[in-house]
Amino acid sequence: MGVGRAVLAVVGGVVAAGAVIAGIEAIGHTALDGEAVFGAAIAGYGIGAVAGSWVAAPLGAGRATAAVPVLLGVLAAINLLALPHPAWFAPVALLVLAAGWWAGTRLARTSAV
Repeated sequence: MGVGRAVLAVVGGVVAAGAVIAGIEAIGHTALDGEAVFGAAIAGYGIGAVAGSWVAAPLGAGRATAAVPVLLGVLAAINLLALPHPAWFAPVALLVLAAGWWAGTRLARTSAV
């Protein structure tokens, strides 16, 4: 696999994940309040990681698909440092990102993308 293809896989995956996360968080912020908003953010992280890994898997392999949730984790860490979050949010976000990567790569293997 070439470097260009790996970069394309990661960028495509992060863009797809970002769009999914932004959409789910936008819905969460308009429909929910209080700590439920953080639950929507966690759902967005998980579904976004699935979508991003699913998009990246056919283009890249191994480390390229793993880079998607890693980059999402870095962005989530920046968010955690910038805004207050409940104590449970960070560990759950890490678990959800990892599970989303696992599920997205498995789905890509079985789909006709």
